[in-house]
Amino acid sequence: MTTTTSAAPLVETRGLTRRFGARAAIDGVDLRIPSGVAFGLLGPNGAGKTTLIRVLLGLIKPSAGDAWLMGHAMPAEHAAALASVGAVVEEPRFHTHLTGRENLAIVAACISDAAEARIPSVLARVGLAERADERVGTYSLGMRQRLGIARCLLNDPQLLILDEPMNGLDPAGMLEVRDFIRSFVDEGRTVLLSSHLLDEMERTCDMVAIIDRGHLVRQGRLSELRGGENRVIVECSDVARARTVLQSVNGIEHVAGEDSRTLVCTLPDGTSPAQLNRALVTAGIDVSRLERSQASLEERFLDLTTRLQTPEEAIA
Repeated sequence: MTTTTSAAPLVETRGLTRRFGARAAIDGVDLRIPSGVAFGLLGPNGAGKTTLIRVLLGLIKPSAGDAWLMGHAMPAEHAAALASVGAVVEEPRFHTHLTGRENLAIVAACISDAAEARIPSVLARVGLAERADERVGTYSLGMRQRLGIARCLLNDPQLLILDEPMNGLDPAGMLEVRDFIRSFVDEGRTVLLSSHLLDEMERTCDMVAIIDRGHLVRQGRLSELRGGENRVIVECSDVARARTVLQSVNGIEHVAGEDSRTLVCTLPDGTSPAQLNRALVTAGIDVSRLERSQASLEERFLDLTTRLQTPEEAIA
């Protein structure tokens, strides 16, 4: 597993496991989240993302392993840990017969006078100042998501945890949430968000952890997870013969055809694209394009999660 910082993590787990009967919703998860980043938990529906968040927040107890939030052991020291945390788990829920402002007032009254004083500013922050005195039952899903973020901000948290914050939103709503998250990070806060929307995670996050079937299969910065610029696109005059030539080059791990004139090669560290060009030219093959190309997060995600499938599941 890849980590990128030696500083004490804001969130850390070691061997974290939660079982429901014989099924392990999360299994032996070792997670490290540094401060000041947007960190994504990425995985398909049912992968264990929400269970992991619930264990981190002390909403359910782990079956095994340890977790620390803000340097405090969970769930034993949950009160101290959660004092600097704001969270939305699954869809944010409110009293629909009350206004947005009244819903925030109920929560703020349980926190502090300072939280109550923040209500106008957090409503303005999420663009709900003009609709704050309307009943939440009249709000759209996007407005409820924004109100959920406003509720997170009442205690001026150092860490925000958002579970699937872009679910059901249109492109404009996704852009709003993405801008909120980046602005929080710019202020020095840390945001942990879960999603199965790969494109949005790639646009939003600095670091991600890929979870599948309860296992944390990889974590690190996006550039690390994509494997760096280790792919080379080759456009040439004779694809069939070029494939044979390239497969014989020492260090080439994979050669795949994209179309009738293009091949994509995967190179290990230390192998130069010049070696490919030299081999092709020596074989009398004209090369019209030789370009490095970084794998997308989607490609890496599918590659990593497919490895955990049985042959029957991969076909299904």
